[in-house]
Amino acid sequence: MRGGLQPETQHFPPDGRLPGLGLVLVAVLFVVISPLALVALGLNYDESGGSPLEKVHPATLLSFAVLGVSALYVRNPLTGLLNGLVAYPGTLVFLIMIGLLIVHSIRVVSLPFTFFFDTFLAPVVVFFLFKDLRDQRARRFALLFHTLMMVNACIGIVEFAIADRITPLVANGLVIDDDWRSTALLGHPLANASLTGAYLLTLALGAARDLPRPLAIGGFVIASAGMVVFGGRASSVLLLVMLLGLAAVKAAAIARGARFDARTIIFALLAVPILSFTLITLAEAGFFDLFVERFFDDRGSASTRVEMFELFKHIPLSELLLAPDANQLATLRTVYGLDFGIESFWVSFVLSYGLIPGLAFFAGLLFFCRDIIRVTRRGSVWILVFFFAVASTSVSLSAKTPLFAILVLMLLVLMRRQQAGDQPPELTPSVAALRLRRRNRTPAVTPF
Repeated sequence: MRGGLQPETQHFPPDGRLPGLGLVLVAVLFVVISPLALVALGLNYDESGGSPLEKVHPATLLSFAVLGVSALYVRNPLTGLLNGLVAYPGTLVFLIMIGLLIVHSIRVVSLPFTFFFDTFLAPVVVFFLFKDLRDQRARRFALLFHTLMMVNACIGIVEFAIADRITPLVANGLVIDDDWRSTALLGHPLANASLTGAYLLTLALGAARDLPRPLAIGGFVIASAGMVVFGGRASSVLLLVMLLGLAAVKAAAIARGARFDARTIIFALLAVPILSFTLITLAEAGFFDLFVERFFDDRGSASTRVEMFELFKHIPLSELLLAPDANQLATLRTVYGLDFGIESFWVSFVLSYGLIPGLAFFAGLLFFCRDIIRVTRRGSVWILVFFFAVASTSVSLSAKTPLFAILVLMLLVLMRRQQAGDQPPELTPSVAALRLRRRNRTPAVTPF
């Protein structure tokens, strides 16, 4: 590498028990501790008052700490950081946009800025911590993430069955008791539906390679049941459309002569009758009744998505371009019955920060997503499309949430690129002959 920065030879994050334990805790805390759980614990996470540390998710704080500790293992932490930013210029652009928007929110529109830490800075830190995991460590994290998602879905199903929740559903400080949807580990039902739908897409796109086939099928079924108890209509419909599209593409490829595993066809022929019987039994028992009812009685949710566009009529163009008045926007939201938030990430951002700052930030977000796609497998783009399409129908990323950080973690762990240890490349006859010789090797045991 001539001129400029020289690449670091040491792997990052480094092997070792301390960085490995830190990575495990980061992954677990992001999934297990939801914003609703923080509120239930009495922290002023999304309310006024309290210490600054209460405003940031514990997993975000820990991820910054793990990044700092891991940097100490590198001979020149500053060079390593600069190398990482040079290697991923899209992420650098995104960080610059975050910084500019924080300044804009403080100096111009007078809005709180702490939500940027959990919602957008945490995904960047997660990106640098998990993008280069070694094979064995990556497989262990994949199994960990599969386990967490299965536990989350199972808890949601149990909550639905007993009509109770681990953490209460709270919005604007009010406890909502008349909503049947589960909160499980990930918190808000829409957050659960969004991430569970993304998880099902990863399984369909090859993320089940780290699981035995029966566990992969069982995990898909459990997560699908989770989609029902989380009650996300937009995410469920979009997921169904994308899964049918993937199935059609696969069927067309097989019809053109593409290779396929005959065991998959045999397994499908055996599984379809069993699955059909299970679905009929659940339908007769009323498992889908409340979910189907939401499509006919959404309690005004669809109307709020229409009325949010009425807000633009009351904001002058000069303010809309650069700096809408936050107090006026809050008043308009109350008038139009949007107290629980503007149910579109894109619309909310434009109304809160202005059209020009909003579009600049969206461009930085797009560049960051491009870097994510660069380090993950083909198909990640469809998961990102699903995630942001669902975000278009809910408050999601316009509020303080670790949602995007968990998605980035999911992609980096489950959709990691094929590495030498994952699947051997095709061998030439001479190399294949050498491979027939029995070689006894003791695999190196690497902690998380």
